[in-house]
Amino acid sequence: MKEGEKVMKTLQKPAADTAGTPLRPLFPILMTLFLIATAIPLPVCADETDTLAGTIRVLTDYRRVPGLDDGPAADYIASRLEEDGYTVHEEPFTVETDAGPATTRNVIGIKGGSGPGIVVICAHYDAYGPNCPGADDNAAGVAVMLEVARELQSEPLNRSVYFIAFSGEEIGLLGSANWLNHHVDVRDNIVAVINIDCVARGDELRVETLPQYRWILNSVPERPVISHQIGSGLGGDHWCFWESHIPAALITDNSGYTLRHTPDDTPETLNLSLAASCTQAVTGMVRAFASADNATPPIVEGSVEENGTIWYTVSEPSVTHLIIDETDFGTLESGQVILPPGQHTVRIVAYDAAGNRGVLDLEADVPNTGRGALGSNLQPGGISIPWKRTEEEREKYGMQWYGTPFVSLSYDCPGEEEGGPHIDGYVDGIRITRLEDGHSIIHVPGLHRYEVVAVAGGAAVGYDETTYLVKHMYDGPMVYYIRGSPVQEEPDLGDPLPLIPVACAVAASLLAFGYFISRKR
Repeated sequence: MKEGEKVMKTLQKPAADTAGTPLRPLFPILMTLFLIATAIPLPVCADETDTLAGTIRVLTDYRRVPGLDDGPAADYIASRLEEDGYTVHEEPFTVETDAGPATTRNVIGIKGGSGPGIVVICAHYDAYGPNCPGADDNAAGVAVMLEVARELQSEPLNRSVYFIAFSGEEIGLLGSANWLNHHVDVRDNIVAVINIDCVARGDELRVETLPQYRWILNSVPERPVISHQIGSGLGGDHWCFWESHIPAALITDNSGYTLRHTPDDTPETLNLSLAASCTQAVTGMVRAFASADNATPPIVEGSVEENGTIWYTVSEPSVTHLIIDETDFGTLESGQVILPPGQHTVRIVAYDAAGNRGVLDLEADVPNTGRGALGSNLQPGGISIPWKRTEEEREKYGMQWYGTPFVSLSYDCPGEEEGGPHIDGYVDGIRITRLEDGHSIIHVPGLHRYEVVAVAGGAAVGYDETTYLVKHMYDGPMVYYIRGSPVQEEPDLGDPLPLIPVACAVAASLLAFGYFISRKR
């Protein structure tokens, strides 16, 4: 017997048959109401969304593919920041997909400070693809950012704080690049950037930055689960700030890519206590920079001698680095750099522990004293550049090139550690005396030449050189490949009731109507 026939027979029974069991005719109605109650998804409680677990659960319920179905996630982040009293801006930009261009957006929440300076806290909210929940990468990072915003909502701060949820990170750091391109006016006001990316899996957090920004590490609260690292490390939105010569640090976990960028990156696999430690650490870092009451920058004085040597002095202990012809040469001592003949721009930048920045800009015109090209009378040997391509590799793969501006000036020199020769490095003719192996620079895009010379007793005893190309980061267009994926299905408009509850409600109404008609007979 079909289900519909059972229902009709129940409705057609005489009243006397149901006199002893008055609830029996109501059973289908009660069951239908039960189905309605269990089928309608319950909204997340406000208290739950205030926790890291609740925020991560909400964000992983969205697929967060930039420009296609990331709108609800962006709305959620904006509403959280607005609820905590921040001034919120949403800035749209275009991303490419194999189904055509689409529009996504960055979400920015701003808390004004009483003085100059900006501290940026950022996390990307887009996921690697439509089938990746992105719990650790990077719903957890956004959740930590929102918790830090909640912690600081009522605190008076001396510097402004920008909380930025970037989109398009997974396809070329598009959100951070777009924001920097459209906010050139605030670049010089940024004290420090803290990028939160993948912070809830594994058992340790790592704060990474470049040597010239190592003063940022002094702001990190001491925690057993937090370590420091100097170097470019894991890529992310902080790279765009480094490329623009803006101090930035990444905080990330040690879990690697076992689950990231896979369908298994789910909330159930997270270490929420690690994310809580990250929240405490970032909150402490923001307080250290945004509450600093001393806004006096170091005083930098310096000059370029006729022979091209750069000298400088700084008024107080600080971390100083040199930007020459738009390439950041990192932390180098006064007198350690000698410019080749020609015109050069030199910027000497010094940071104190609070992030106050002193700057000295110099224009140098070094006369040609008859110095010939370095390698004109030297033959390779005695020292080598480990990443240099061989002639065979050049013929097969072409010139060595880098897709990011971060280049390690490394070398191999036997006997150096035993008190042997010291090493001088040359980058586009700019000499770095006593170059440290692995010294990192941030290149301006273009063709560059790196030479190393081993010097002993005032004479060259080893030489090597290479030429390489540095491209703009993500120079080629990157796209999301979503054709044929469920992300292309028609999105729900608003938040209509699911079809099952609607059907249940209609069935309940019909049953109730039939029941009351039968009672009247």
